[in-house]
Amino acid sequence: MIAIINIPKKGRGIIAKKEILKETLIEMAPSSSFPAKQWPLINETDVFKYCFVMPSEYKTKQEVNGYLVFGLSSLCNHSDTPNAYIEWVRDGISLWANLIALKDIQAEEEI
Repeated sequence: MIAIINIPKKGRGIIAKKEILKETLIEMAPSSSFPAKQWPLINETDVFKYCFVMPSEYKTKQEVNGYLVFGLSSLCNHSDTPNAYIEWVRDGISLWANLIALKDIQAEEEI
């Protein structure tokens, strides 16, 4: 459904290999968290490029925890007009980063 390619001026990124319909689960990736106080250490490493935050945490905290996603979702580039989003799901096994299509995504379109 998706592939990793080199995107000019952005580096590695993800594209759709076929049409992906709105609300489709593109990937379910396990993740791990680290406390907000570790951001200064993480910022000094290449790992920083693959870190996420939960936007909902900004509503209740000044400093937010970080999350590492162990899947292709970590290669999605940022966009002011995204076509997918991360839904965070915690179950008895792990915290999952579910990458979900926000709208229909055409084949070869960057996610």
